[in-house]
Amino acid sequence: MKNYVKPVVLANEELAEGVYAASGDCYTVSGYIHQVPENGRGDYRVQFNGVHAAADGHHSGTQVLIVSFNLPVVYKGSNGTLIGGDGTNTISIEYHYHNNGNDNIGLGDVIVEADPGLALAGATLTCNHDCGQH
Repeated sequence: MKNYVKPVVLANEELAEGVYAASGDCYTVSGYIHQVPENGRGDYRVQFNGVHAAADGHHSGTQVLIVSFNLPVVYKGSNGTLIGGDGTNTISIEYHYHNNGNDNIGLGDVIVEADPGLALAGATLTCNHDCGQH
């Protein structure tokens, strides 16, 4: 079995969008803000991607993305379902993707509204360890 190695994230103040990567028990998740509010559109759009690398080969059918920001956010939409945190610094979104033991998922955009200066503070992606099929 491989030893867990915590990822290292380096801050770069010159990058406005911010990038965040973190590992959970079997998922590694990354995210970055790729759209900020502009005239006519007052939301932030954050792209998230997950890599499922289950050492025991389990599949997954339900995932929960937990995202922390530096400011409170109002959830506007995603490819999942908000299950908590609207109006706070941390939101939870449930997804239902079938993932094999080793798989990649593009979770798509998470759309939020917030005051200027929004940045990602952290993100994790959890797994239910059961796809319901095998």
